[in-house]
Amino acid sequence: MKTRQQFFSTISSFIGASDNNIAFIIFKIQRFKEINTTYGFNKGDLYLAYVEEKLQDILRPDDVVGRIGDNEFAVLLPALNNTAHALLAANKIASEFKHAVDIDGSKISPKVVMGVSAKPDHGTTFDELLHAATLALQQAEKNNEDYLLHQVTSSDLPPSLMLENEIQFALDDDEFSLFCQPKIELESRKLYGGEALIRWNSKKYGFVNTQYFIDILEGSSSLVPVTSWVLNGALRQCISYQEISPEFSVAVNLSPSLLTNRSIVEIVANAVSIWAINPASLVLEVTEGAMMMNPKKSLEILNEFHQLGFGVSIDDFGTGYSSLAYLKNLPADEIKIDKSFVMNMASDKKDESIVKAAVDLGHTLDLKIVAEGVEDEKTLDILSEMGCDYAQGYHMAKPMPSEDLMVWMKDSEWS
Repeated sequence: MKTRQQFFSTISSFIGASDNNIAFIIFKIQRFKEINTTYGFNKGDLYLAYVEEKLQDILRPDDVVGRIGDNEFAVLLPALNNTAHALLAANKIASEFKHAVDIDGSKISPKVVMGVSAKPDHGTTFDELLHAATLALQQAEKNNEDYLLHQVTSSDLPPSLMLENEIQFALDDDEFSLFCQPKIELESRKLYGGEALIRWNSKKYGFVNTQYFIDILEGSSSLVPVTSWVLNGALRQCISYQEISPEFSVAVNLSPSLLTNRSIVEIVANAVSIWAINPASLVLEVTEGAMMMNPKKSLEILNEFHQLGFGVSIDDFGTGYSSLAYLKNLPADEIKIDKSFVMNMASDKKDESIVKAAVDLGHTLDLKIVAEGVEDEKTLDILSEMGCDYAQGYHMAKPMPSEDLMVWMKDSEWS
């Protein structure tokens, strides 16, 4: 058994040198003070020695065990195929400590509990894995479980300033990727386009919550270069999609602050010029709220987009504050009804009425209608009966990497 310091040093070495999946387990003997009180400190020490020996017997030769507290041990599993194997190891350990053991004539049967974390899912450094495993251990104790795998929550997100500083490095190191979620034409029930969605798999933090980092990006100096990266990536992928579906158009979301930045028109125009693609193949999605930040300036920029031949879509329709007088003058081609109204409309008549009103209003203004958040066939049928033009949602397809979408386009019933 290694000393605490030796164990920490070994873990740091493994993490720094290995690209493999690594698991970290904190193993805690519950009610250990009661063992000392009931059976005496000598038998308590003997039981700890038994636990150490038992752990060594259970685990593989390459696994590393270390004692990190009076009644706590840590286990490093340095080479795993996936996270599920870490849970198998935890289950094996738990099973071995289910039975009472004879310690110098006394039957001792305490409960053990474990918290499990994994690299890279929960961190890439010892401190991060230790923190994640500790949180999992606490949750396991609270829920009276033998062991639990750490679950990422909003409280685990890195501080916004720290993440903001990482964005430029992420761009330089190709940590961003683009997913695409298909959109379906309701009349034909066939694919007509998709929405490009950025994802960030950070080498330091793992997969970063998309909305969290987009909110940070909004106020950072990296907003324009990241937007340019998304535009170029989306157009490059769109050319590949058009080899299968010639009329395919790709939608890109524009941050609210960009609608007050005149340079965004030049950025978009340059990207379309670089890829020599039909401007109508690009749809620029902006939210109602974004337009209302500076209505006059936003209207000027949207008019320029329209004159250049780009599609313009009003996203999250129904959640903003735009007036009908403003909407009727918008140089837009479509509105997207927010999923908060669509997802429950099959069982909520009020939501259904709101969606129907939005469809009728959009058609009155000569706009196409996209319904977001379609998750079942019944909702799709209701939208078709309403005369809604397009639909997007998990019922048809989730967002997926470009390679997967290419396969989906060839094999799906929606293609």
